[in-house]
Amino acid sequence: MDPVTFTLLFFLPFLAGRVTDPSPGFFHTKEEARAVECVRMSQAEVYEREPARVPEPPPRGGRVPADVLVCKRRYLSPDERPARDEAVLSSLRGEVSAIVQAASTSGGPSTVWHVDAFYPEAIVAQKIAVATRTELVERGKKVSDRVPVLAAADLSVLGRLAPQEQYPLACARAFAEGALSPPEAFLGVMIVDAREAQLHAGVCLEGKWRWLR
Repeated sequence: MDPVTFTLLFFLPFLAGRVTDPSPGFFHTKEEARAVECVRMSQAEVYEREPARVPEPPPRGGRVPADVLVCKRRYLSPDERPARDEAVLSSLRGEVSAIVQAASTSGGPSTVWHVDAFYPEAIVAQKIAVATRTELVERGKKVSDRVPVLAAADLSVLGRLAPQEQYPLACARAFAEGALSPPEAFLGVMIVDAREAQLHAGVCLEGKWRWLR
């Protein structure tokens, strides 16, 4: 995996923040800044993915959790983006709109939606997830920034299965373990075959997985 830098906004002293902040300034030239690609994520989401990298979010009712700037060094210039990434991102708005429209038939007005994207390139995965959450919010849905996390033993088993088997089993396990509970739903957007550029999606609701496309 390519090196990833996590910059905690508002947590670090000014000088330390400038040292790790990839934006142009005293410690970074414009050329160096262009060499990284960054997305902003919630502290809770990054903690679930990389607990060794960031502090645990404060309990509800405590101080407001920080945003996290997740940066990845870009080894290709923007006009050299891989063809699959370019194809996915160029049609992302329309694809996400169709996926969310299909997902909207599941759940009800009180359903809280959790979203995650599964894509080989982490930055592209994050763009897909953010676009999907935004589309759900624009359609009046209740959306959480939390991503359900399964036990390590479950992940070990799932890793040996084909995608068509992984997601239904992960859905059942998430419901059984309480990672998802009524009235929560999970909307996953993913690449099923590494050779294709077609986004697939499915909904997990009450322990049952339904493929949308």
